[in-house]
Amino acid sequence: MKFILRPESAINMLVIEKSLNDTERYASTLRNFGMPVHPTRVDNADALMEFLEDQDKELDLILYGNGSAGVELPQALALAGKKAPDIPVVIIIKNDQPDPKLISASMRQGACDIVPDGNREHLHMAVAREYTNLLGRRELATAKVKLRETEDRCTLLVESSRDAISYIHEGMYIHANQAYLDMFGYVDMEDLEGMPILDMIAPEDHKSFKEFLRSLDDGEDTNRSVSVHCRNSENKVFDAHLDFAPASIEGEPCTQIIIHDRSDSKELEQRLKQLSSQDALTGLANRDFLLEKLDGIMAQPENERQPYSMLYVLIDNLQEIRASAGITASDAFLKEFAGILQDQVSDTETLVRFGEHAFTILSEKANTKDTEALAERIRTGVDDHLYQSMDKMVQPTCSIGLSYLSPKTTDAQALINQSFNASEAAHKEGGNQISTYDASQALSQATEGKGSELQIKELIQYALEHDRFRLVYQPLVSLQGDSRENYQVMLRLLDNNEKEIFPEHFLSYADQAGLMASVDRWVIDHSVKQLLNHRSEKHKVNFFINISGAGLADEGLLLYICDCLRDNNAKGAWFTFQINEEDLRAHTQSARKLMEGLKKIGCLLAINRFGKLPKYETLLKHLPVDYVKMDPEFASGLATDQEKQDNLNSVTQVVQSYKKKVVAVGVEDANSLAVLWTIGVNYIQGYYLQEPSEQINFDFSSF
Repeated sequence: MKFILRPESAINMLVIEKSLNDTERYASTLRNFGMPVHPTRVDNADALMEFLEDQDKELDLILYGNGSAGVELPQALALAGKKAPDIPVVIIIKNDQPDPKLISASMRQGACDIVPDGNREHLHMAVAREYTNLLGRRELATAKVKLRETEDRCTLLVESSRDAISYIHEGMYIHANQAYLDMFGYVDMEDLEGMPILDMIAPEDHKSFKEFLRSLDDGEDTNRSVSVHCRNSENKVFDAHLDFAPASIEGEPCTQIIIHDRSDSKELEQRLKQLSSQDALTGLANRDFLLEKLDGIMAQPENERQPYSMLYVLIDNLQEIRASAGITASDAFLKEFAGILQDQVSDTETLVRFGEHAFTILSEKANTKDTEALAERIRTGVDDHLYQSMDKMVQPTCSIGLSYLSPKTTDAQALINQSFNASEAAHKEGGNQISTYDASQALSQATEGKGSELQIKELIQYALEHDRFRLVYQPLVSLQGDSRENYQVMLRLLDNNEKEIFPEHFLSYADQAGLMASVDRWVIDHSVKQLLNHRSEKHKVNFFINISGAGLADEGLLLYICDCLRDNNAKGAWFTFQINEEDLRAHTQSARKLMEGLKKIGCLLAINRFGKLPKYETLLKHLPVDYVKMDPEFASGLATDQEKQDNLNSVTQVVQSYKKKVVAVGVEDANSLAVLWTIGVNYIQGYYLQEPSEQINFDFSSF
């Protein structure tokens, strides 16, 4: 069985290789297996050391190539083990039967696998396995941090609870909160620690209580609650209902006991809610509180939503402060730092401790002048403050990133991401300064290959809000005498120099960011308006428009299309909405519902990229499509490939038997055109006719 991995994001791969051609060959091998990679090549020890010491570089895997004479293998393994111990190293060697001593020595130094050069499948499996293991280790580390935070929060909740809570091990008390101590009349835990729980039970209930405890120890599936008579330190007896549950303290198993106090439960619920949305160290609101508030803002109607600004305040040198002053003093410093921020914000602004060394401020100040003034007051306040919490003077500074939430913004998370990127930019420029998120600059970095995945997703959001997309059109020409002017609508993203970015470079990011349905709506709206311009000039233009898998899941898309047609006095028959076969299979129910609705308003339908998946005939039986657009693979090299011609002929006959029209896509040459005409294909589309263009002026009469 083949080991298949298709990462959602590209693998950042450092290639230690003297040959540039070999580096590209390794990357191409992995890409051919469906693994996106971002390779960076180094060919000497100094370059390797510089890369590994750069903490801003993202790294997922090290590949030592067979031509790496500039860095000896033991030296490379030693540097990797010292500077990037968690990053897997895969070695490529020329010899198909490597020296066993080389294998043993390399494995001892940390190599994960040794792959003979040219064994493509071995390379793919090794990289896939090690990358999967790396992701697992990273997820485990994240889970451990979250577990520790959860345990700290639970401890805080237990200590502040009105319910009496204790923990026992082998019938002895090991911990109790203050409410439990107060209930039984003890001052502190020292008086209770090591005492048998049976001493707190009235003698007449000893027998039944022992039987209850025995049933818990035996693991019997019984009720874990018991009502007994308890007695306090003064031997006064009172009724109590005890709930038992398995628990652990510092990794050791124990049993939790809760005696519920139902008095003033509303106040308790409010307190619990406050604790869940509050940072335990500083007392400020936490990240969950901010996200909940932003969700509430985004739930408001667009015309009622007021603009906001976001300040992301990043402490430049917290690690240096921790190393110099210690954990306790640095925690005290964070409280003091939070106080400086509180002095600068108003009651209408939301101050949040967002991360370990980051704070955010959500402000109703939405103009640049007021927001920058607030940011400058905070920056100078931090820089000028004399900190009482640190014996050793390390002067803290901060970098502040600004971003703005417009009424058109559909994703509040983008506001946080943009302000974070701006603060990172300020920090990289030396810190102690303010930076405002610049979408055009980020777009330039992304299109030059320097932008992060997060930036590209934000740029798509920016393009939706500021019409930074462009529509281009490619004709579909009939081989059967149809005189209608059919065009496929295609999408391009524009960079800040008005250069076009092709869909294969950004649509996957739009899908990952949950923006694909919004992209579909943008295309539909602008396509309808563009077609109306040409229809007004007496051209019989019809558009083929893509709907993505996310669009199929958009329950409001049908109504949106109806509104677009009505508002522009357009007819449904002018538009053919096409859906990829793979998306139809993944969203069968929602696709059928949308298709039936589109048919009712007169629209035509097409299946796109058809014929490569098994049992394709089922779709033809059950879906009301008018056109079937073949996968472009059918047309590639068609004129010289008899097997491909036979396959296309077979699929075409099946499609046409269901009264559907066949469109061949990706037609590049006249020889293929002759084959398609012989097979009986209805329409053709491809660069042989015309490359995609902004102009809708193809001469259909020439065919």
